[in-house]
Amino acid sequence: MASPTLFRINSQADIHIHTISDGRFAAVVDDALEHPKALVDFAVQHASDFSSPPMAPGPRLYFRDETLLELQTFVRSKLSRHFPFFRSGIEVYGCLSNVTLAPDKLSPLQRMCHTDSKPGLTRHTFAGVVYLFDNPELGGTAFYRWKRPEIIEQRDRIFETDPEAAIRFFESATDIFKQPPAYMTESNDIAELLSVVPAKFNRLIFYDGVAPHSGHIINPQLLDDDLSKGRLTLNFFSKVRLK
Repeated sequence: MASPTLFRINSQADIHIHTISDGRFAAVVDDALEHPKALVDFAVQHASDFSSPPMAPGPRLYFRDETLLELQTFVRSKLSRHFPFFRSGIEVYGCLSNVTLAPDKLSPLQRMCHTDSKPGLTRHTFAGVVYLFDNPELGGTAFYRWKRPEIIEQRDRIFETDPEAAIRFFESATDIFKQPPAYMTESNDIAELLSVVPAKFNRLIFYDGVAPHSGHIINPQLLDDDLSKGRLTLNFFSKVRLK
C-alpha cells in the first residue's frame, strides 16, 4: 500500500488563482508535493496493479481514502479558504491515472469535455489533478462553457437508464462526430473553450467539478504506456458541503 507521505504537500508551496470565466476559477499550486519523484517511482513499481475501468482513457490505480489524509488536510486547511465549502466533513478519494488511448479508440463521450458532479442537496464534488510528467506537451487541463446545456442534460437523463441510447442521441444531436475522432482541445457546437491551465511537473490544480473540463491533449502521439514517460497524473476528488 502507498505510504501517506507520498502525498505530503510542500509547506512552502503557494496557491495562485487561475481565472476561468463566469466567476469560476482554479487554484494552482506549483511544487505541490514534497516527494513527486517518489510517487512516480511508486507508480512504475506498481504498474501491474493498474487497471482500465470502463470509460477511462487509460489505466488507473486507486487508493484507499486513509492513504490520502495529507491531501484531505490540505483541502481542509488551505484550499477551503478560496472556495465556498465548509472545512468539516470533507472526504477525499483518488487514483493515479495514465492517459493512453489513441484518438480512434475514444468512445463518443470521451471525445467531449465533462463534469465531475452535479450540485446535490448536501454534497458537492471538487476535483484536483497533480501533473507527474516532465513534458508539458503532453497537455494540461482545459475548461469550457456549455453552449447547449439542454443537450447535455437530456443526454445525461437518458444515460441513467440506457447508456447506449444516450450515446446514439448525443451523436445525432451534435456535429463533432462528423469529424475524425480526437481529444477535445477547442470549441465546438456544444461547448466553448474558455481557458487552459498548462501542465508542469508537480503542479496541482483544484476546481469545482461542475465546470466542464478535459485534458488538453493536442499531441496524442506523445501518449505512452510507460508510466515514466506517459501522461501520469494524480487525480483526486473532494466531497464537500457547500456554504
